[in-house]
Amino acid sequence: MPKAVNQAIIGIWITLGLSVAAAIINQRTGALTNGEFFWCIFMYAVLCIFPYKLNKGSNTARWIYSILTGVTVAYMLLSIGDDMPQVDWLLLAITVPIKLFIIISLFDRESSRWFLWGSN
Repeated sequence: MPKAVNQAIIGIWITLGLSVAAAIINQRTGALTNGEFFWCIFMYAVLCIFPYKLNKGSNTARWIYSILTGVTVAYMLLSIGDDMPQVDWLLLAITVPIKLFIIISLFDRESSRWFLWGSN
């Protein structure tokens, strides 16, 4: 596995951890209802499949993760407003650069070669 893919997987775990921490803080401060909180935690648990599949060399997981990340970041950037909790502002500021790094790492030349040919 290329070093860039390993770093991307670590980055995904970091962003998932930060997202869970933000959800806990938002739930404790009342920015999320209990139902919204449990939905968020469930979704983050489902997203844990991506580091596992990427570690196994799944090119499909690489593309799906990248598309979902792009849509999520675009949604977050478009929904910036005064009613956005401060924790989400901080999460956005920290995770967007990390997610950009992850995508670049997953699609650099060596990583792409590994996903397409070397992981089989």
